Amino acid sequence: MNAFIGLVKKDLSLMRFWYLMWLAFTVIGMGGGYALTEKFDQPDGVVPIFVMLAGIHIFLMPILLLHVLRIEGKNQMWLYNPQSSQMLLFSKICAALLLQIGAQVLLSLYGLFVMSVLVNNDLITRFSEFLPVKQGIYFEMAILSTSIYISMWVVFLWTFYHSLGKFPKLNHFRGLLVLLVWVAYNLLETFLTKIHVIEHNLFAFGFNLQVAPKATYDPSKSWRVEYIEAALPIIPILYYTILTVSLFFAASWLLEKKVEV
Repeated sequence: MNAFIGLVKKDLSLMRFWYLMWLAFTVIGMGGGYALTEKFDQPDGVVPIFVMLAGIHIFLMPILLLHVLRIEGKNQMWLYNPQSSQMLLFSKICAALLLQIGAQVLLSLYGLFVMSVLVNNDLITRFSEFLPVKQGIYFEMAILSTSIYISMWVVFLWTFYHSLGKFPKLNHFRGLLVLLVWVAYNLLETFLTKIHVIEHNLFAFGFNLQVAPKATYDPSKSWRVEYIEAALPIIPILYYTILTVSLFFAASWLLEKKVEV
């Protein structure tokens, strides 16, 4: 356990610079965007800024992981590390996950600020008119889960790319092969979902939640957000969960071979 905590601390230190840069640009975006809304007397302008920042945060964890993987790859540190490949990768994922959660906490605080601006300008009467607590939690979970999924693809494709380094004849085509793997998977997934049996049963099981936002803009009343029930299918959620875990173990297996990077 102490070894794992040590690995996490080391990975956090490697990610620290770019993470602080990310937070700095996020804060500048928040402050600059608010300043512009004040200058042009458009207080509701903070809403699209919040939505844009939320969307960008999906890519924070993948970027941090790719950064630390490139550092370790150049130094070839893990070729001589006694820890298992799963622990080496998992420590990086945990470090990036902690930083991702921290950034989303900041995003949530900005969301509260956005709603306070709307309330103070009589654009909404209470916070729940814009983003109720339950929907806010779902919103943050969606960002986090999407970020984790993309991160596992980044880790897998990175290890796959460097595993091809063992074949000198493929050195000049590694990037193309990685792209082909990504394209081939997406084509296969699209093809499978169009098969009648799969398409018919894919969304057959699920549960309803009020998670589908319907935003409307009225110049006289500003933004109004209504949440309607949407069916969350269980099978696709289970599928992407299994796929995410499988990508992790596949990347660990490639790393276990102590690939030359």
